[in-house]
Amino acid sequence: MSYKVTVIIPSYNSVEFLDSTIDSIKAQTIGFENIELIIIDDYSTDSTQELINKYCEEYSNIKTYESGKKTGTPGRARNIGIANSESDYIMFIDHDDNYLPDTVEKLYNAITQNSSDVAIGKFQTFGENYFVTEDWITEDVILNSIDENLLFFSINGIWRMIFPKEFLLEHDITFPEGVFAEDLTFMIDTFVNANKIVFINDVVYNFRLRTGDNSSTSLSKGMHYLNGLIDGYLYTIDVLEKNNACKYYDTVFNQHLSVWLSDVALSETIDMEDKKILVEKSIPLFKKIKNVNPFPENNAIKSIINQIIAGNLDEAYMQMGDYQLFTNRIHNLEVELNQKSQQVAYLQTTKGWFKYKIKNIKERLL
Repeated sequence: MSYKVTVIIPSYNSVEFLDSTIDSIKAQTIGFENIELIIIDDYSTDSTQELINKYCEEYSNIKTYESGKKTGTPGRARNIGIANSESDYIMFIDHDDNYLPDTVEKLYNAITQNSSDVAIGKFQTFGENYFVTEDWITEDVILNSIDENLLFFSINGIWRMIFPKEFLLEHDITFPEGVFAEDLTFMIDTFVNANKIVFINDVVYNFRLRTGDNSSTSLSKGMHYLNGLIDGYLYTIDVLEKNNACKYYDTVFNQHLSVWLSDVALSETIDMEDKKILVEKSIPLFKKIKNVNPFPENNAIKSIINQIIAGNLDEAYMQMGDYQLFTNRIHNLEVELNQKSQQVAYLQTTKGWFKYKIKNIKERLL
């Protein structure tokens, strides 16, 4: 059987969401028979592998392979999927997200009709919040080099992209295994090697936004995750060096290290001593930045980074504490304002106004 696209899912304890994810792939307008679906499980502790096996028995184009070892990150699973894929084009999806009905068809058409090395679409969130990415892109874009628009380095999420397998093999583009930020390394390797990048001005991916104990990994701002990001960033540096692309260091890491430092400062699950350990580990990465210019712009984070680079760690830690207090105060005010706005909206209804007046009269009589 010849497939047009291979879709790869790394899974772990995915029973709650996997059916929905697979359903969104089966419903693709390109035709499910044109899709090879590879699911690699990271030794789940629930019945995920049994569910995968059931799908493999029912559909000849759904396949699974042994990971060989547990890594706790999706890089190894994706690499195994690429190595075993039988189609010319590769896509990814996370185990708790969904494609739109025409996702695969739109991205497949974009990459084949333009003979590009990567095609990208927008994504939208669902769950506890909603937003659509890249509002600065209002039409389809074609770049013949990443140098034509360095803002593309701010685009994240390999699961709303499609890649030619031949291009990935030619440039030895793989995911680091056992570390976080593995997708950043993969994307940077793609962007600096791509002779043509296509961005379509359409939403092609539904990203589940969750918080709490069962949240998406990228939103779990604990010590393990934030420490793992630093390890992952080292692989991205290796990719820049491998491709003689260190000129992009400031562009890439002014964004990612700034966001990382903000997450460290704001984390309520990490005590100050552990925050100091993280900052000390990150010092060599910050010192490589020649022009400190956080993206998005953040003067408070810029000041902290400058203190870290200058070796004034005590001042950096003090500013991190102030940044956390100030940010939390703004958040609390925003919550309070939202509650007041809801109260005003309720009082503006007839029922709400009468209840307010009755309560007011009773209070006066008493």
